[in-house]
Order: sequence, then C-alpha cells, then structure tokens
Amino acid sequence: MQFNITKHSKIFFILCFFLLANFYALAQKTDVVILINGDKITGEIKSLQTGLLNFKTDDMGTINIEWIKIDNIKSDNIFEIELVDGRTYYGYIEPGTIKGMLLVKSLSNETRLFMRHIVKITRIKESFWDILSGYVQLGFNFTKASQIGQLSFGFSGKYRTKAFYSELNANSVITTTKKEPTSRKEDIFLTYYRLLEKRWFWAGLIGAEENTELGIKLRTSLGGGGGLNVIQTNKNLLNTLVGVSLNREWYLDSTEAKNNIEGLVTGNYQLFIYDHPKVSFQTSVKIFPGLTDFGRIRSSLDSYLDWEIFLDFYWVLSFYFTYDNKPAYTASETDYRFEFSIKYEL
Repeated sequence: MQFNITKHSKIFFILCFFLLANFYALAQKTDVVILINGDKITGEIKSLQTGLLNFKTDDMGTINIEWIKIDNIKSDNIFEIELVDGRTYYGYIEPGTIKGMLLVKSLSNETRLFMRHIVKITRIKESFWDILSGYVQLGFNFTKASQIGQLSFGFSGKYRTKAFYSELNANSVITTTKKEPTSRKEDIFLTYYRLLEKRWFWAGLIGAEENTELGIKLRTSLGGGGGLNVIQTNKNLLNTLVGVSLNREWYLDSTEAKNNIEGLVTGNYQLFIYDHPKVSFQTSVKIFPGLTDFGRIRSSLDSYLDWEIFLDFYWVLSFYFTYDNKPAYTASETDYRFEFSIKYEL
C-alpha cells in the first residue's frame, strides 16, 4: 500500500501544522471558583461555553467544571458575559449576596445576574494566543483483504474577541486502493462572525476544497450572509444562516474553469452531555442552490460524535455526505464516509 500525496496535499499538511505551533501563553492565576460542596479552587478562568467552565490551574493543569456544580466565581479580570436571550454584559465578577447570583461590575455600573441564565463567559484579552483555542484530529484505517487504506487529518482553530469570532477549519482524507487511483477529499475554510445584538450575527467565509470522487480538482469559494443563534443553552446550540456564495471550479476532466453564483443556507446543531464520560454531538448542513446554473443543487452533511477517553483526548465517530446533482460527467453524484479517529483539544 502506498499513499499518493500530491504537492497540494503536502502544502495543506505543512500549513495546518504551522498553525498549531506556539499554542501556549503564560498568565496569572488569581481567579477563584467556589463549588457547591464548598471547595475553593484558585486558577485562571478561560471561558464558559456549552455548560463547561474552562479553568486553568498550576497543580491540576486545565480542567473543565460543569457550570451547574459551581456555587460562585470571583475574578478581577474583565469578561464578556452572555445570557440565554443574547444580552451581554462586561466587567469583573464577584459573588452575589443571594445564592445562585453573581455580580458583574464595571467602572460605572453593577449588574446582578442569575447564574442559571448565563451561557457564555469570554475573557477579554489583548494577547492573540490567550484567546486562541481548537483541536487536532488524526485517523488511519487499513484493510488487508481489500488493500484499502485511509489517512485523515483535521484541525480547528478559534479566535474570539468582544466584537467578532473567527474559526479556521481544515480537513484532509486520502484513500488508496490496490486497483483504483488515490482518492482525495481536502478542504480549508476561514469563517468570520461579526456579533450583533439579540443573538444575531453576520458572517463571511473564504475557502478552497478538492473532491476527486465528485470530479472537483479545485473549488474556491467566497460567501457571506446573516444568521441567528436560534437556541443557546448550556446543553444545546442551534444556529442558522442565509446568504450568497461565489465560487470558481476546476474539474478533473477539463482544463476550463467555471464561475458560479449560489445561494447559501446552513444549519448547525450541538448537544452536550457532561456526566462522565464527556460526550458531545454536532451536525451541520449546508445547501447551495444554483443561481447562475439554475437547477443545480449542492449539499453537504457533517456529523461528529465525540467521546472522551481521558483528559482532552477523544474517540470521534464522524460521518459526512456530499451531494451534487450536476457533477462532472465522469464523476459520482454522491460521496460519503464513516470514520473513527482520535482528537486532542488544545
């Protein structure tokens, strides 16, 4: 078995590993978390999202604490605190005088918030590395009887400030068989979210992808639109976006490139279960109805089930399905894959 990794694939891997370098920063750990059982832990509050408080300590490393198991928190650092209904507040945090309540203090204001209504806490920092997070994922499969081998790699990096949120996602799957040519599915996308009031946002994206099964040698995309976080609790997240995408496609069976204008409709859902072991499920759907090539419809479905093995390491069962009702004439209309892999959260 021999993987045929092209020049573009090598550049893809080098870029992803470069983005993983220097993923670390030092910080003072003076924040205090008070648990329901009375225990106090000193460290650094990194963030609260999806029902978990990410907390960095000197002795235990970085730990995740379920929000429902926390009595209160205290920090002299500045945070953005977001509620279920999308309202946001800024300031440092102190325990409230009433159980289940905390105080958010700024220079000119003091707000009392019930902890059960809080869904996000984001540290406001100037350092790039301090507010960067993500994961790296690697998988490999080989079947001797069929001589089918598959190598996969994935990377996600997230950057969040008070005004915007950006995310870089990259994935590569290379499949080789004894009788067929090497198949490749690779993509890299950068998405920018501008955060608005009441859970609304607008987003822009730019990316490139390859899918030899669908006859796509290269597709570059530029798009954007407006969206809404329909549901955001400590257990569920659901958002949707509607917009327009411009792309340029190069096919394996042709040297002529084709320009397209398409509609863009997306939906993303996440479910989180934090009793041991930690489990999460995420699925996203993208639909691209053709505007210049009317009648053409492209769509994709990506689903992930993450199961924590031990601290920050996960088994991942993933599934993707891609459809194009007007592919290149020698290509298939569909492409899909089930895969097991290991993920490490940074």
